[in-house]
Amino acid sequence: MCAIVNLRIFSYDKNMDYKYYLEKGIQETNEGKFDDALHSLNRAIGLKDDNALSYFSLAIVFHNLNELKSAYDNYTRAIEFNPNMIDAYFNRAQVILAEKDDSKLHEALEDLDKAIELDPKFIDAMFSKAVIQKKLEDYKGAVETLDKVIAIDPQAVYSKALKILIMQKYLKPGN
Repeated sequence: MCAIVNLRIFSYDKNMDYKYYLEKGIQETNEGKFDDALHSLNRAIGLKDDNALSYFSLAIVFHNLNELKSAYDNYTRAIEFNPNMIDAYFNRAQVILAEKDDSKLHEALEDLDKAIELDPKFIDAMFSKAVIQKKLEDYKGAVETLDKVIAIDPQAVYSKALKILIMQKYLKPGN
């Protein structure tokens, strides 16, 4: 009797591998295993180097490790591959703010404006924008931005508090 053998030929699918490592890296990031996540995400990028989510995920790891230059560079790469990636603009602005280099505040403001343009109800981006406007002494602009946040979310406690502070300290009559 002759046995019939089924041979399956599996084709090598590079995209499957990159997705596997991307998902693995995201999971490792969520678990706080940043060294493992770096390894997995770099493998994903090595297999497919034009995927915005891979760079964005890698940037998040660097951001968590407080390696701000690498985080900034990877958020930038994510934006290059997907100019509509709202969170990449927001996070890149947060990196700039974390660097505490006031000479780059206008750059952070541009990123936040782009995030708000892409999502007009992105209240976290609006609040960050108001904080930067306050730092740049654009108090009226900050209040206008905070009013937009409060219109979207009437319970926005931090926005209300910042608006009161600006109104009382910087925009009170006589200032």
